[in-house]
Amino acid sequence: MTSSILKEALEGRAILQTWTVDRYHRAIEHGWLEEDPAFELLDGFIVRKDRAAAGEDPMTIGDRHRLAVQRLVKIAALFGQLGCTLQIQQPIQLPPKDEPEPDASVVRGTDEDYRDGPPTAADVTCVIEVADSSLARDLGSKLRAYAHAGIDQYVVVDLVHDLVLDHREPEQGGYNNVIALRRDQTVHVRTTGAVPVPIPADRLLP
Repeated sequence: MTSSILKEALEGRAILQTWTVDRYHRAIEHGWLEEDPAFELLDGFIVRKDRAAAGEDPMTIGDRHRLAVQRLVKIAALFGQLGCTLQIQQPIQLPPKDEPEPDASVVRGTDEDYRDGPPTAADVTCVIEVADSSLARDLGSKLRAYAHAGIDQYVVVDLVHDLVLDHREPEQGGYNNVIALRRDQTVHVRTTGAVPVPIPADRLLP
């Protein structure tokens, strides 16, 4: 168990019991566990999503986080032209013990391709997280989950330091190549084809 997840469990923001993705879904299907959009499965623990501004009530959604997600919504059409979809705040399954709900993820095909279940790592080319008070988690347990699953690109919109962190070359515990982009630079988001989508960092940072 990571220390950050343990701390959240002791504070009442995570359920102190380990789960696999399969067990988690069976519990919801049988009514043993209530499905709650405020929570996600990380490192085998059900944890409350953190979208608050740094230093504010973790139950709230920070204004800059909300604006950053709205900006992601506005660029979604760029991906549909290239045979993929930019999912907004939807789950991706990373068995055996992770089902995060990132702020955005680039997946193969269309929404209709996933009517029988969320995308898995094989369907995902890039994950995007907007990080404010959640920065430690996004660069900790979430980064390790995405890297362990082999997701090629992990982009963190770092609202704390006003940077876009572009992670490439996943390995077991992290990413070998990390570039910190300022507002005047561009991140090239991977798609399912050879053509990436160039997005100015200033367009991601509210």
